[in-house]
Formats: sequence, structure tokens, C-alpha cells
Amino acid sequence: IMGSTGAGKTSFINNVTGQTLPVGHELDSCTKDIREVRFKRGKRNVVLVDTPGFGDSSMSDAEVLRLIAKHLAGTKLTGIIYMHRISDSKVEGGTRRNYKMFHQLCGSDHLQQVAIVTTWWDKVDFITADSREKTLKTGETLFKPMLDHNATMMRHDGTPTRAKDIVDHFLRLERMVLKIQSQLVLDKMSLPVTDAGSVINTDLLNDARRCVDRLAAVQDELR
Repeated sequence: IMGSTGAGKTSFINNVTGQTLPVGHELDSCTKDIREVRFKRGKRNVVLVDTPGFGDSSMSDAEVLRLIAKHLAGTKLTGIIYMHRISDSKVEGGTRRNYKMFHQLCGSDHLQQVAIVTTWWDKVDFITADSREKTLKTGETLFKPMLDHNATMMRHDGTPTRAKDIVDHFLRLERMVLKIQSQLVLDKMSLPVTDAGSVINTDLLNDARRCVDRLAAVQDELR
């Protein structure tokens, strides 16, 4: 389960399992490491993997990606849930970058096993939320590229029933190999040069160049 800090990943796990894992507030995540939560759903043994949020106040997105990639190197998944707050009135550039990074992490071959789950439907009126969902579905820099390759968009209303329905969606699927797993394990690539790592590195390099240019301009002004 991936997504930005405060999207509701841990709350979702609590809804499914009936546990009471600590939940952070919107600006600070309680999940600082990979956390596996095991439970039974009917006769099936299920493992939900809680991950630190992108946009965390204490970790960079590159650090979060490194933690996730390290865990994925030895794990085959049945599916991936990416959570997004429908209450967000706009999508910032860093968040759009993370959508692109997430797409590259998964690759396009197994996106039928990816669910984009929108949360916080109780925090905004339905008409506004429905309009935002349509924007997320149709935006070329949002989720449209993944949906075009058979990813699914689902709603989570914060209830245990809906959370369990979302988990059940994945229980009929086989395990898969993600693009980043293939690149790290089979192709022996280092994380920064994988397709997912390159998305984050490109933005970091551009930020660094802007900082250097700004520093040079300030130095000229001081002289």
C-alpha cells in the first residue's frame, strides 16, 4: 500500500484487520519503515504491506523509494494499492512526479493488478469529490496513463466493509513481478538508474541546478 503521507494507508489496514495501528496526522507520518500486517480473510492468509508516505516531513521521497525498493527485491506481490486523498483541491508538481514514479515502478505489464484508491470522501461534498475523481481519471500527468493500461480506480469511504471489498479484489489474482523488481534483481541495476529512480533523480538534479543558478545570481547582486 503506497501513497502520500496522510492518504489513509494505516487507517485502511486498521479497517481491514480490526487492529489499532497508530495513525499519524496529515503532515507527519507514523509509518517510518516498512510494516507487514498479517491476517486471515476467509481461508486465505493475507499480508498487507504498509509503507512510509511520499511527502513525509522527516524523509525524502528518494529515501522512501529506497525503503520500498529494498523490500520489493525479495517479495512477490499480488497487487498494489496507491492511495490519494480526494479532499486535495489541487495536485502539486511533486505529487504528479510521484504518480509518474509509481507508474515506472510498476511498469505497464501488470497494471491490471494496481488499484488507485481515493480516500477521505467524508471530508468533501460529493459533487466536488466526483468532479475531482474525473480529473484524476482524465489528466495525462495524473492517473490516466495507468488507467489506460488497465489499472483500476476505486473509492474507499472509510468503512471496514469497503476496505475489505478492495482487498477481496486482489485475492483472485496471481503474484507478479514489477518492473523495478526485474530491473533490480534480474538486470542488476542500481536504484538511481532504474526507471522509477530516474524520475526522482531528474527532479532532484533540476532542483539542484536551480539552486546553483539562484546562488550565482545572489552572489552577483552582493558584488
